[in-house]
Amino acid sequence: MEEKEIIELLRHKRHDWMNQIQLLQGYATLGKQDRLLAQMEEIKEEAEEERKLLNSDALKFPLWLLSFNWVHKTYRLRYFIRGEVDLSRHDPTLLAYGKRMIEIMDGHIGNEELYEGTCTIYVGGQDTLGLSWEWEGLFHEPERLKETLNEEGFIATIFDSKELSIEMTIE
Repeated sequence: MEEKEIIELLRHKRHDWMNQIQLLQGYATLGKQDRLLAQMEEIKEEAEEERKLLNSDALKFPLWLLSFNWVHKTYRLRYFIRGEVDLSRHDPTLLAYGKRMIEIMDGHIGNEELYEGTCTIYVGGQDTLGLSWEWEGLFHEPERLKETLNEEGFIATIFDSKELSIEMTIE
């Protein structure tokens, strides 16, 4: 990663933090204690997930995840890491699969829709690495999307053309 990219990443992160601080200030000013506490808890949870991702001993995939929402304007992604995981051994594979998944999905989305997703990373049986992706939004040609993802080695399921579930297992 070059200096310019690092500065851009920090600029986006700072922007996100300022938005969160302004939200907290707004709740405090309006006396909305319950909303303030809930927002603070959400910020703490997000920071904890970020800590686990940054401590995963990988470089490329964590950077891709951290910058995902800034790069992909039609998607919003949250990630969760179950336990402490070492992603370093699979870093290039995770990045390639993540990019390929989005490339395939891009052919089946509407430009005016926001697709919200979660990625859960976990250690599976026999020391495999598992990733569960859940996406919500209206997908065009959903059966073709599912077929293409499955042909590429993902395990995809789609419900009502608007809920996409993708499983990945890496040994």
